[in-house]
Amino acid sequence: MKLTIDFGNPIFEEETASALTLSDLDDFYVSATELDRLNLFFELEATFHQYLDAGKNGLAAHLAYLTAYYVFTPLTPPASCDLALHYIKEALRLAPCQEYQDWLELIEKGN
Repeated sequence: MKLTIDFGNPIFEEETASALTLSDLDDFYVSATELDRLNLFFELEATFHQYLDAGKNGLAAHLAYLTAYYVFTPLTPPASCDLALHYIKEALRLAPCQEYQDWLELIEKGN
């Protein structure tokens, strides 16, 4: 899926958000400018909050998982481990599953 930064509509549509994969985030990171790499984090975060506030916990959990991955693996800003832990714990709180648990264990090892 081709991701773009859209300041006019920074929330991913539900269909797009649910279809996002780790590979999509990696592909975006490799081809984006440094500023857009940072902006994607904010789009993920805003979309997470949008669906969380709407009571769509499964989708919010998926977005929290993606955000945890994005800050921990490709983006890796200062405090990436702490940020990733926050988001993966949110994903687990909203929709516990083995995939999220596996990522929690990986993040807890540090980067």
